[in-house]
Amino acid sequence: MTLQKIALIVFALAIITGMASVLSYGEEMTGDAIMQRVDNRDDGDDLTQKIYQKLIDKRGGIRERHIVSFRKDYGKDNKGISYFLKPSNIRDTALLTYDYDGVERDDDQWLYLPALKKVRRISASDRGDYFMGTDFTFEDVKQTPELEDYNWTVTGSESIDGFDCWVVQGVPKTDELKKNLGYSKTVNYIRKDIDMAIRIDYWDRKGQELKYFSITGLEQIDGIWTATTMLMENIQTRHKTEMEFSEHKYNTGLSDRMFSERMLKRGYRGK
Repeated sequence: MTLQKIALIVFALAIITGMASVLSYGEEMTGDAIMQRVDNRDDGDDLTQKIYQKLIDKRGGIRERHIVSFRKDYGKDNKGISYFLKPSNIRDTALLTYDYDGVERDDDQWLYLPALKKVRRISASDRGDYFMGTDFTFEDVKQTPELEDYNWTVTGSESIDGFDCWVVQGVPKTDELKKNLGYSKTVNYIRKDIDMAIRIDYWDRKGQELKYFSITGLEQIDGIWTATTMLMENIQTRHKTEMEFSEHKYNTGLSDRMFSERMLKRGYRGK
């Protein structure tokens, strides 16, 4: 075999291999695959953090709140509990969430209202209700949506704040899910370099643009990309919720006992 023939064969194999890589890459970059990467990204085995929350109405009136939050992973599931510390009229209000992977089992959420000494269980049909007067619903509070509730489609790429992002549209699979979630669709901007949603636009049940979420501050803490500030703004009501996160502590070995109804009622006893 001549050197010329060998060169032609090598060239042909390179083309074929390159085409296969492109096809493989294209297949991987489906909406489902991208959102699965978001769901699988490293967020630590557990996390403790403080949250400063501002609720701002259309006239510029501000309500301030202070919260402490804990989360722990259990394989692909996770549990979280958050306590309101200030102001005094909502102190010890708390939310407990069991976020299960997949749709075989509904997630569990309980809201404790100390003024009533009552625990309210949040049902699947209540997921679209707004949480404590914020612009986040009970479903939004979980931060990562239940992937199997939506049909995910890649609609393109876009630069957000100078970062290359996949644009992935999510449409609830059924009318019942649309009703329960409160959304007819979402558009998610996923940073390609860190597999993180840095902006999400939401449309209401009627198909009207409703609100948008954006991460306005982002840092690597203990090697984990972490939101330090975020915003949810409702463009229909002109109300918005700003949140600032601090005192992040990852992988400290949080006790399983923290994530129970008993602790929900007991309240936060730390500093």
